Amino acid sequence: RGRPKARARSRWLLASLVASASAALAGCAVLQPLNAGPDLPLVETGRALALSECSTCHAVGAGGGAPTTEAPSFISIAERYRNYRLDWELESISQVGHYRMRPKMLTSAEISALAAYIRTLDSARPAEVATPPLR
Repeated sequence: RGRPKARARSRWLLASLVASASAALAGCAVLQPLNAGPDLPLVETGRALALSECSTCHAVGAGGGAPTTEAPSFISIAERYRNYRLDWELESISQVGHYRMRPKMLTSAEISALAAYIRTLDSARPAEVATPPLR
């Protein structure tokens, strides 16, 4: 007589475990992968900002030379700051300038967008997204 109750409890326990595991795995399905790639609208905003504010002196695209020989291309900037805080460097430039470059006030949103765009130009990074062509 005790066995049917034990079996019923075992089945209930097994069903509960399966339901819990299913719920946990379903939650994992909506998580973003660690390397989800760049935020495309942010990159596009940064690209537009680079064209309007930086292209007078810097080569801001994936090809071509800089309008002035003293200003580094965005590709070289991306490579130089690959393992460093590019956002911090851009914030510093915004506040105090850089060598012959005068300060250029940027909001934190503009700094994030510009950094996101510059990072897409780093050839050593995985090709997560094609850099949009310059217009």
